[in-house]
Amino acid sequence: MKKLLGLLILAASFSAFMGCASTKTKGSGIKGQGSKVDTGKRILIDYQGATFGSEIPEWVKLIGEGQYSEKVLSKSMPGVENKKVFVVTNRGNKLNYIEQWADLVKVETEVAGIMERVAGKSVEATMNGSDNEDLQETLNMYRVSLTNVRLSGLEKIASYWTKNKLVDDDGETIETFYEYYAVWGMDKKIFNNQLKEALKGIDETATEAAILKAKVTEDLLDSVTDGTVTDAYSY
Repeated sequence: MKKLLGLLILAASFSAFMGCASTKTKGSGIKGQGSKVDTGKRILIDYQGATFGSEIPEWVKLIGEGQYSEKVLSKSMPGVENKKVFVVTNRGNKLNYIEQWADLVKVETEVAGIMERVAGKSVEATMNGSDNEDLQETLNMYRVSLTNVRLSGLEKIASYWTKNKLVDDDGETIETFYEYYAVWGMDKKIFNNQLKEALKGIDETATEAAILKAKVTEDLLDSVTDGTVTDAYSY
């Protein structure tokens, strides 16, 4: 599954990468003179489009504020309406590396991870008070089933980078790094159909199993975000 998903994401990344960089979105009003915006100990020293005096897109500002939902982002970013939205960020010293790592590795890991977390919480809440061995077996069953979600319709909608530095109280530079933001989307209907297909093999012959499966499926369809973020430091 991971190999197939990796190939799909690789194809999507390379076909969309150049277009994503020029995605037309509503500006945030942030337009640095000399590409510098002082934010205390953290200073923005460069960003995508700064050479041409471009504004930082509104959607980048929203992500920075922790707002990742389709409802919020759709106001300033064309192409996310009616999609499951996944926001992936990365940070490091080499821009090309963090771009590739986020697009080819982290998005796959994050999508799989959020589904496991949502399913796990749903199973634990529904089976509260059950025997621990039964709980673990059920959790593993759903975890294995979710590896079959192919996510063949996942596409990168937009991406952006900034270059920053951290300074101490004397103004001396502590470190300089890039941050990369990518917004991925998938048609909700396609996502829902693939998720349901992956869960077909789960036993629901017993009443309790059927109730649990229905609850987990509902939670996955409703809660798998709209707004999943990763932010590990990569070089």
